[in-house]
Amino acid sequence: MKPTILTQKTVCAFLGLMMALTIMWAAKAEAQVDSLNEVIPMEYNTGIEGVQEDLIQEFELDFSELKEVPSITFINKYSEVVAEFYGDKEDIKKKFKESFENGAFVTASGNQEFYLVR
Repeated sequence: MKPTILTQKTVCAFLGLMMALTIMWAAKAEAQVDSLNEVIPMEYNTGIEGVQEDLIQEFELDFSELKEVPSITFINKYSEVVAEFYGDKEDIKKKFKESFENGAFVTASGNQEFYLVR
């Protein structure tokens, strides 16, 4: 057999040496950060007493543009929304009877029902 450098022992020893050097390098970098924090004090000017009340403004939220939650949702096998129905569930089921016969009920959450398109 020919002697080789790449044995299991030498590879493990090399990896151990690299890990030790990495740990030492990380500790040295962290020590430098700590020394910078000691040299440059990171004090924040706490001038809270000088805050004026007129700087704090009130604002109103407009929820009129929010989309109404659909009562029935049809999804495909990739969980993509195929159709959304809004309104009374019984009326929707009467109008779209064929769609409900071709779909399979998956789950219900609150007032929403989800069907899988076959």
